[in-house]
Amino acid sequence: MVSPTGPKSVLRATAGVVCIVVALVVIPIGFVLIVTDTRTGGGVGTLVRPLATLMLGGGLLACGIALLIWEVSVRYGIRR
Repeated sequence: MVSPTGPKSVLRATAGVVCIVVALVVIPIGFVLIVTDTRTGGGVGTLVRPLATLMLGGGLLACGIALLIWEVSVRYGIRR
């Protein structure tokens, strides 16, 4: 039976938290890669890997936040 506030998903909440935690690890790695690659003086071509790492971290952060907002809205019945 579905509760009046809607179905709850532990998997959705867990996936959101995991995405955020992984993003909080990946984003500093991206910044460290930017610093190390710019110190070597390789030019713009060497910044592809650090920027891709930062984009991955940003995407994971956005996905995790979206999943948690979705879970909270379903759990507490917040609809527009």
